[in-house]
Amino acid sequence: MNRLLLLIFLFISTGTAAQQMQLEISHIVASQPMQLRTGTYTNAAGDTFNITLFKYYLSNFSLIAANGRKIALPPAYFLVSEDSVASKKILLPQCPEGEYTQLSFMIGVDSVLNFSGPQSGALDPLYGMFWTWNSGYIMAKLEGTSPSSRLPNHMLQFHIGGYRAPHVTQRMVTLSLPSPLRTGPQSKPKVILQADAMSWFNGATPVSFRQMAGFMTPGTPADRIADNYQHMFSVKNIVNQ
Repeated sequence: MNRLLLLIFLFISTGTAAQQMQLEISHIVASQPMQLRTGTYTNAAGDTFNITLFKYYLSNFSLIAANGRKIALPPAYFLVSEDSVASKKILLPQCPEGEYTQLSFMIGVDSVLNFSGPQSGALDPLYGMFWTWNSGYIMAKLEGTSPSSRLPNHMLQFHIGGYRAPHVTQRMVTLSLPSPLRTGPQSKPKVILQADAMSWFNGATPVSFRQMAGFMTPGTPADRIADNYQHMFSVKNIVNQ
């Protein structure tokens, strides 16, 4: 698996694959651009808060054609972080030539790699996204502060993980594209995505920081937050180049 990951990252860095697709991701909080530390936001419970850290894994990419045919792309794992502009630009090589109407991917790291323990590359534990051999990877992480929090220094600490039943937090996302995406030897299409961090707290399971300001272990609260943020992505535009 490590050799496979190395080959994937070499493809990305050299750009030698003929069919490529680029993803560009921006982060917002409700209708406001995300600004680490300085932005102030209010959730549906009326709690004001700021965000000091926002990162998550994306993996298991697929393209879906109009006839429903699903093309799984080669395995690749990306750690997206608000404080890294480069991490929000993802290049997917080896995309089969064709025309596609949907994009699918996983938020998180699949169970096989969780069972395998710490990895290298984007999955290296030095990025602070790996708990233990038993608990596996943190799929997504949001930290900040809120006056409503009862944690020390009014902290918010939402570390979402868990890959063993009944607490499984990997979530698949399937997005319909506003126009067909075309890949081929002479094309390099770009999909512009937006991720709304407010969805973590304003989804099907609303979160009040007075009652819950964070958790750092697998469990039902993490499962419900993952259900919420499964819907944080939207497609803003397609650029066929």
